[in-house]
Amino acid sequence: VVTRDPVPDEQHRAFTFHFKPGVDRAARLRRIGEVLGVGADRLLTIAERRTTLPAPARDHAAAVAAIDQALAGLPLALVGNYFAGLAIEDCAARAGRMLGDPPGVRVVVLHLGNGASACATRGGASVETSMGLTPLEGLVMGTRPGDLDPGVVPFVCRAGGLDPAAAEDALWHASGLRGLAGESDFRALSVRAEDGDADASAALDVVVHRIVKYVGAYAAVLGGLDALVFTGGIGQHSGPLRARVVGALGGLLGLELDPAADAADGDRVVSSAASRGAVMVLAAREEQAIARACRAALG
Repeated sequence: VVTRDPVPDEQHRAFTFHFKPGVDRAARLRRIGEVLGVGADRLLTIAERRTTLPAPARDHAAAVAAIDQALAGLPLALVGNYFAGLAIEDCAARAGRMLGDPPGVRVVVLHLGNGASACATRGGASVETSMGLTPLEGLVMGTRPGDLDPGVVPFVCRAGGLDPAAAEDALWHASGLRGLAGESDFRALSVRAEDGDADASAALDVVVHRIVKYVGAYAAVLGGLDALVFTGGIGQHSGPLRARVVGALGGLLGLELDPAADAADGDRVVSSAASRGAVMVLAAREEQAIARACRAALG
């Protein structure tokens, strides 16, 4: 049962119930009454819909055609960021070379700093990225929330009396680590967590959980994982974060750190010999990607 009210009302409540196929209407109404502790006469309005999942292609072409028709002639087009930047492009290419450039090499790059993103690549080409139309989507960041139920925004606007501009400002500048624990500096939060600060510890738990969730999903999309790359200020310099992420993925992907290699400096492989996939720490070097692009353009 989902208890969120779609339309707030002072006198009535709305509930959504999900039933497996094969339960007849009388049984559904009886169960609803049991859960809510009311008789059927108290159910003022009942709406039913049947759905089957997964069905990603159902009516999709028709829906897209309708949207295209509605937007015809308007100077509006929304697209996602399907490659997350020069640093990730460079890291994916370098990781492939470090593995001997096998065809279709599967690499997930985690660019972790005050801003953060994840990108899944196959053969150096982007397959998935955590950023959408804006950098608000995806991983938890210093001041940005990452993935968020869209319904949160109108709810907060209504409940908190925020106008759209204030809500947008909160999403960009007062969410993420700052919203969870009061500040956006990852190093400061790490110190607070070591000192027993519950808010800081909880914020770091959320960061790790979101990263692990994305890497697991991207490994499924890629059909496996040949290398996991940590880059960016936090990715390169936070050994404890790498240990937590790799430790959480060990059971699923068979990744394992080599503590001595992880404690070293520079670009390096930090996984153990027993690890099923490579774990790497690579410095972000956008200038190398720019130089390669210039060289290709100049012939």
